[in-house]
Amino acid sequence: MAPGGKPEKKISARSIMMDLKAGLSDRELMDRYGLSFQGLQTVFTQLIAANLATEGYFEKRAVKQAGARPTEEKAGTCPYCGHTMPEGTKRCPRCGQDADEWLDTVELTKILEGHR
Repeated sequence: MAPGGKPEKKISARSIMMDLKAGLSDRELMDRYGLSFQGLQTVFTQLIAANLATEGYFEKRAVKQAGARPTEEKAGTCPYCGHTMPEGTKRCPRCGQDADEWLDTVELTKILEGHR
C-alpha cells in the first residue's frame, strides 16, 4: 500500500519508456496512467533510480515542454508545479491544474522584495 492507504499503481517501465520516446507530454502520461503530477514525478524518479533515464533527460524534457518563458509583464505561476504562463491561462499545460487562483508573479516578486 502507498502512503495514505491507497493501493500503489503498477506501471510497466517498458510501456512508459516507449511513451516517453514517442514524445507524450506530462499531461498525456498523467491521463494515460491515471497519475497526478506528483505521481508522475515519482515515476520519473524511479526510472532514474533504475538507470533507465537520467536527470538531464527529464530536465531537458521539462524545458522543452515549458517552451520559452512568456515575455509579457503579467504572468502567473501554477501553485502546484511552478510553471509560468501568460495571464489569462485557464489551465496549466504542464500539470493540468486549474489556474483560476494563480499568483501574479510580478506582484509577488515586488512583495517579496519589499517594493510595495
